Amino acid sequence: MKKNYILAIGALFLTCTAFAQTQTLEGFKSVSKKSITPIINNNEVKGYTLFFEADKADRKNTNYGLAIYDEDLKKVKEINLVKPKDDYMLVNNVYNDAAIAFMFYNFKEKSFEIESYSRELNKLGSKVITDVTTADNRLMKQSLVFDQKGESGFNASINIFAVPQKGFIKNSVNGHSKGWVLEMYDNSLKNLWRLESGDSKEYENIVPVSASEKYVLASLSKRNGLMSTKMESFLVLIDIATGKKIFEISAESDPKEQLSITGMYLDETTNEIITVGDCYNKSDKPGVARSTGFYIKRFSPEGKELSKKSYAWSKDIKLAAGKQIIDNSFINFTHKIAKTADGKTYIITEQYKRNVSAMGVASLALGGGSSVLKGIVGNMLVFVVNPDLTLAEVKQIAKDKSTVALMPGIEMYGPGLTGLMMKMMGDFDYQFLSNSSDRKTFNAVYVNYDKEKQEKTKKVVGNIIRGEDGKLSVDKIDVTGKTTSSFIYPAKPGYIMMVDFLKKEKQLGLKLIKVNG
Repeated sequence: MKKNYILAIGALFLTCTAFAQTQTLEGFKSVSKKSITPIINNNEVKGYTLFFEADKADRKNTNYGLAIYDEDLKKVKEINLVKPKDDYMLVNNVYNDAAIAFMFYNFKEKSFEIESYSRELNKLGSKVITDVTTADNRLMKQSLVFDQKGESGFNASINIFAVPQKGFIKNSVNGHSKGWVLEMYDNSLKNLWRLESGDSKEYENIVPVSASEKYVLASLSKRNGLMSTKMESFLVLIDIATGKKIFEISAESDPKEQLSITGMYLDETTNEIITVGDCYNKSDKPGVARSTGFYIKRFSPEGKELSKKSYAWSKDIKLAAGKQIIDNSFINFTHKIAKTADGKTYIITEQYKRNVSAMGVASLALGGGSSVLKGIVGNMLVFVVNPDLTLAEVKQIAKDKSTVALMPGIEMYGPGLTGLMMKMMGDFDYQFLSNSSDRKTFNAVYVNYDKEKQEKTKKVVGNIIRGEDGKLSVDKIDVTGKTTSSFIYPAKPGYIMMVDFLKKEKQLGLKLIKVNG
C-alpha cells in the first residue's frame, strides 16, 4: 500500500541568503503542515524542525530527513532516519523545551513507534508499541485518508502531548471506542505511568490540553451512546509525578446550570484552572441548542470552584461590544485562552455554524456519501475579562465567510462536536497565538481570503495585537502569491514564518515576514 508522506521529495537542494531570512528547497512532491514544528522556549521561537522523505535507501527501505533550523532559518543540523518503505505515517511531533518527540504509525505491523531527540538532534530514546486496539487502528486509517487528500489528518484522540521538560504523554482509544488510555514517558521514552478509563457504560474521550511542572489538565467528554447528541463535559487534573487522577469534575456545579466546555487553561502564576464555555437554557442540550451566552470559571488544584461569571448575549456581551453588531446565530469555537501580566484573560474565538448544503442533499439523493450539512466559518471574536471577571471588552474582527464540507454522518452530532471535527480537519482560519516572555503582549494570527468584487481573491494574514498599553489592534498583510498551498507558523519576536509550496515546480519556500506588534 502506497502512502502519501509528510514531505515527499526526490533530490533536495538548498539556496539561501547569507543571513538566511529565506530558504528555497527544491524537489518536493507533497507538503503537509505538520512536517514543520516550531521549537519554542519561554514563549519565544528558537527554531524549527523539518521532517521529510528523501531518496529510497534500497528496495525495502526509505530515507527520511530530519533537519533543525534556527530562528533565522539557517540550517543547524540534519540527520537521516531509515524506515521500511510505504508503511509509515507521521502521526504528530512535539517539543517540550528539552526534547523533540516524533510518533509514527506502522500500518504493516499495526504498531506505534516513538523516537525522541535532543534539540541538537542527538537521539535520546525509541519505543515500539504493539498493543494497539482495533479502534486505534481504524482511526489511523481514517487519518491516512485525510493525509492523502492534503488535509490535516490530525486526530485529537491519538497523538503525543508535550509536558514541559518532563516528557511526553500518548493518548489513545481503547475497547470499542468507548474508553481511553493515557501513558507518560520521560525524555528518553521510559514508561513513567499509565492511566485509563476502565470499563464504562458511556462513550468517553479525553484530550490533554495544558501541562505544568506539577499537573496535566485534560478535557473529558462523555456520551450515553455512539449516536447520542447529548455530551457532558468534565475537567480532569492529573498528577505529573504519579499519573493519579486528582479530580474529575463536571463543568456544571449547580443543578440549574446547563453548560459546555469550549476551552480550559492551567494558570501557573495563580495556581488556578480557568475554564470557559457556553451557557444554555435548562431544557436545552449543551452543544446542540443555541447558547444564551458564555461563562468563565476558576478552580483550585483540588477541584474547588473559586469563582464564576456568566455573560448573556442579550445584555452583557451586547453592552461590551458597543456599536459592533455580533451575529449570535453563530457558535464560538475557543481556540486559545491567554492570561496577561496585568491579570486580564483573553479568550480568542472564531465563529462557525451549520447550514443545509444543496450539493450534499443532491449527492445523498444520488446515493453519494456527502453530508447534507455544510460548515460556515465567520468572524474572529476576542473576549477580554478583567481580574474581577467583569467583561471589559468584546472585539470583533471581520473576515470573509468561508464554506467547508463536513464529514458524512455529522448530522447525528450537535454543533459543539461539529466544531471539534472542523478544528481537527483544519477548517478554521485561526493559526496560532504567540505570547511575549513577560506576558505583557501577544499576537494572535489568522488568515482571511479577501473576496473583493471584480478582483482576484487575496490571501491576507491578520495579526491581532495586544500591545504593552493593553489595547487591541489588528494589522493585515497581503501575502497573495502563486502557490499550491501555504502555511503560517510563529517566529521570532516581530515576525511570522510563512511556507509556500509550488507543486508544479516541486519547490518549497520558507521566509520570515515582518509584522507589527
